[in-house]
Amino acid sequence: MTQIPKGIAIIASLHAFSSLFLLVHVLISIPFVIATFFSDAGLGFLATFETFWDWIMVGIHASIAASLIARKSGARIFVIVMASVGLIFAIINILSGNMFAIFSLIMSAVVIGYMKKDHVKAWLNDTTL
Repeated sequence: MTQIPKGIAIIASLHAFSSLFLLVHVLISIPFVIATFFSDAGLGFLATFETFWDWIMVGIHASIAASLIARKSGARIFVIVMASVGLIFAIINILSGNMFAIFSLIMSAVVIGYMKKDHVKAWLNDTTL
């Protein structure tokens, strides 16, 4: 059995941490969402929408981490697609004046470049455990 590449381990660990962090965020925010939903401010829909969006993001981050660790062949494509979406949003953010999005742009480009390397392709497509 070959050892997991360090880049894959780092990417999977970051996604696992993001998933756990978002899960804690969602669980902590549930009472506030309920209070906001029943208040007269009219912001209950936005708070509920944000909570649903966070649950979707928990699922995306957890599935990326699990598929990378489990060596699923589609994990590489999934990570490239999600990093490409992040790259597009980073470009939009930079064009709209958010210069801090340069970090997101760099990270997405690094992830896309790393996922296209031959040893990553070989490791994720190898079915021998």
